[in-house]
Amino acid sequence: MKDQLTISISTINGSYHFQLGKYLRRNLMATLLLFIVSVVVMAFSIQYLWNAVDQTQQEKSQLNQHANALKDEILNLESDRQSLEQNLADRRYELEQISGRVNELENVLGIESEGEQPLDTRLDTAALNSAVRVAMLKVIPNGTPMEYRRISSSYGSRNHPVYGNKRRHLGIDLSGHTGTPVHSPADGVVELVRPSKKGYGNLLKIDHGYGFMTLYAHLKAFKVKTGDFVRKGDLIALSGNSGTSTGPHLHYEVRFLGRALNPKYFINWGPDNFDYLFNHERSIQWDSLVKVLEAQASTQLQLSLHKAVPLKEISN
Repeated sequence: MKDQLTISISTINGSYHFQLGKYLRRNLMATLLLFIVSVVVMAFSIQYLWNAVDQTQQEKSQLNQHANALKDEILNLESDRQSLEQNLADRRYELEQISGRVNELENVLGIESEGEQPLDTRLDTAALNSAVRVAMLKVIPNGTPMEYRRISSSYGSRNHPVYGNKRRHLGIDLSGHTGTPVHSPADGVVELVRPSKKGYGNLLKIDHGYGFMTLYAHLKAFKVKTGDFVRKGDLIALSGNSGTSTGPHLHYEVRFLGRALNPKYFINWGPDNFDYLFNHERSIQWDSLVKVLEAQASTQLQLSLHKAVPLKEISN
């Protein structure tokens, strides 16, 4: 029959005949065709995936090269930044030295400092309430920032221990063992943390607000980072011998509006010696600061009373 396909297989034992019907043949052909198509599709898929993997490897290699180039560029930029910061610090130091010489010249010529207050306008500390006193002790540097053996170099004109020439010392050097804890003398925010092997060495600055800033140089290690808020007494660093230094010590500065003041006045000032600072440091308009702090204390008192009244009504 024309609709049947006969397959004959001959062996020594005889012949075998197999007849395939029309529908069975179609199914076999369809299966064979499907198998061929599947093989072709799989082959193309494998080739596509292989090309995709190869392209991905190339892109990965290019990205790695680009990342390494960016890392090198970042390292170069960081090195340039540190160099610029060091140069800026050196220029500031030179400017402050010039400013100090100008002040010394004014003193020699008998020119009164612009901020000097006459005796009749000095701050009357006896009239200050306890809230204002506490506020002043929180925002104005007071007490020693670290335990020290002696003051190895005072504030003012001196012969530089390294360069030998006469220069104005903008701070005070507190001699002590390397690694001595350094604490914040007032509340504030860390303005600068700068590692360096030159000049001031490892340097830290704290902005205490109201124009006051303290500087700590030649440190061994930092315990805070830029932007950290600190409270009086918080550990901020360890003293050391970094930068241009002849021995382990802490170089400590107190500044008001960028102008260096004698840190000894602030170290000797505290709650048990409250008049000391105002009697010695006369270039700051203390009465103006007191008015601001008094207003803040009054506002805080009003807020506390406002909170206490509703609580009392609820309890009743």
